[in-house]
Amino acid sequence: MKSKLISLILIIFLILLPFLLPSNESRFQKWSQSILCPVCQGETIFDSPSEYADDMRLILEDQINNNLSDEEIYNFWVSRYGEKIITNPFEKSIEIVAIPVFIVILFIFVFIRKLNVKK
Repeated sequence: MKSKLISLILIIFLILLPFLLPSNESRFQKWSQSILCPVCQGETIFDSPSEYADDMRLILEDQINNNLSDEEIYNFWVSRYGEKIITNPFEKSIEIVAIPVFIVILFIFVFIRKLNVKK
């Protein structure tokens, strides 16, 4: 029983590890797909072929390689270009996470109760 519990904890840890410690490459991709190119019409710097977007990608890559936090990167780009530069602004409210988690737990609870009632 103890070995099964340890194995389960290890598997969960390995599954969650990429979410807990994202690589620089994944952070760069996430950010470059979130920052709009000011020169191009509605394209992110990830998709934009302009030289200006190339410069922005170099700045972003430098920020990530210097271990700036997501909040510091966000503040840098917003202070330079305004809120509209970010395609999906980060919400700092707990409701975005708490409500779906609560609903999932509620459904699991109801499902388990229905299983126990039918037996």
